[in-house]
Amino acid sequence: MKRILVLITVGMLTLPVAAADDDEQTYSLKSGRRSGDVDRVAVLLEVGGRLKEIVNDKIRRDKLSVVCNIRYDEKTLESPKTPDGRACSIRYYHNISAVVKVEQDGIKPALRPERRLIGVEADGRRRTLFSPRGALTRKELELIDIVADSLLLDRLLPTGPVAVGDKWKLPETLLVAMLGLDEAEKAEVQSTLTDVTDDVARFELAGTVEGTTDGVATTIELKAKYRFNRKTNRIDWLGLLVKEDRSIGHVAAGLNVIARLQLRIAPLADAKSSANLTDAALKDLALEPTDELTRLVYLPEKGDWQFTYDRRWHVTDDRGELVVLQMLDRGELVAQCNVSPLPKHEPDRQITLEEFQDDVKKALGESFGRFVRASQFAGESDHRVYRVVVQGEVEQLPIQWNYYLVADRNGRQAAFAFTVEQAMVDRFGKADEELIGAMRFVD
Repeated sequence: MKRILVLITVGMLTLPVAAADDDEQTYSLKSGRRSGDVDRVAVLLEVGGRLKEIVNDKIRRDKLSVVCNIRYDEKTLESPKTPDGRACSIRYYHNISAVVKVEQDGIKPALRPERRLIGVEADGRRRTLFSPRGALTRKELELIDIVADSLLLDRLLPTGPVAVGDKWKLPETLLVAMLGLDEAEKAEVQSTLTDVTDDVARFELAGTVEGTTDGVATTIELKAKYRFNRKTNRIDWLGLLVKEDRSIGHVAAGLNVIARLQLRIAPLADAKSSANLTDAALKDLALEPTDELTRLVYLPEKGDWQFTYDRRWHVTDDRGELVVLQMLDRGELVAQCNVSPLPKHEPDRQITLEEFQDDVKKALGESFGRFVRASQFAGESDHRVYRVVVQGEVEQLPIQWNYYLVADRNGRQAAFAFTVEQAMVDRFGKADEELIGAMRFVD
């Protein structure tokens, strides 16, 4: 079950398409958010519907429900200089609880205590969450990458003066960021200023988006109400309803769900009241995403090994004795990787490279064509690594396999098998070497 929680975000609006009459009162409703501001954010997300999977060549629709409560403090590090410009923040999650149920089975994904500090960067149509203190797991990322991101919330405000009743269309770039899409092929969503008092301004938005996520088609209907506090010059409440029909994908089940969200923001008068976000607490931490910090980590439930990987890889099967990852690039399936922990061997009885080649040839059977190369080297953690590259065919489709055997001095070992269509080899690049270089045996 992938990205169930990732359904909605919020973003910037364009200029009004319906202008007010000259004698109507107009309002300039601009965010007062500044670098250094600290807010307390509370989110309630409820999702209900069906999960769609293919079982025995038939589509099975299982009942799905999600309830998620989140409370965090957020410190603004950088406010955007343009409507869709770069914005950055750092958060500390005080509380995060979620229950995900599929039919009668339930799980409670959690965020490790040492990963409660989360950085966020939003730029244009993309938003990146990461932990300055080390890699997140995929489940942790999905848990916090939820609807209605507070860093983008002020972008729901109009960019110019508006009167009550004015409407404006949300741009395609915003909707891609809002909904975590690859692309938006059709987007018709409008926002409206519905009421203004001395204390607040109220808005509504509604519309439909058709696009792709993880390479599969999705149709999303949006309805929302939100409130701008004229005393603090901040949006302090959002209520959002989303209906999504997502096709079954390479790495995730399909969805037919309705999500309801409420979000509240309360600026903290004293920024120092959030002890985890003071300058002293953040000293010497990387507060911008890097290639290393945006990598994810695979932590087996049982076993003394782990590895990090870039976010194009998705774990699609995890049975302990076999872990299957698939690599998506711009929505296309590029490669698959099978990882198998192997029985520990005596340090003085290691198999040879030639023996490993024989094992690979036997495993491929009739699909085997020829060995392209075979090599042995020391890994970044002083591991002994065998690498064998093979070309062959599966049902007349040219395939390249990159096999690895990784072992340490204590006899612990694991095998990696990368499968890539020959036409995708250049696009795949050195993704296998990066993953093998991040493999670790741990005590």
